[in-house]
Amino acid sequence: MEDVYVVGVGMTPFGRMLDKDIKTMTKEAVNAALADAGLATTALEAAYFANASQGHMEKQHMVRGQIALRSMGIGQIPVVNIENA
Repeated sequence: MEDVYVVGVGMTPFGRMLDKDIKTMTKEAVNAALADAGLATTALEAAYFANASQGHMEKQHMVRGQIALRSMGIGQIPVVNIENA
């Protein structure tokens, strides 16, 4: 078994953010995690994307994280999507 490390974390505040879309909130959380770790997006080997209700609101149930991360230029890595409802 290989060792796995979480070297940076970031998240958006909980609440109703009607002025922000999912891609904006994703960018805020990812940039915070990368800054915490002192890394660039090119160092990412996998992503774990969790939220509640985005699939219902945007009619995109299978590739939520892939779509939100693609707008940041993050791709070609495994993305695990987690429904948090």
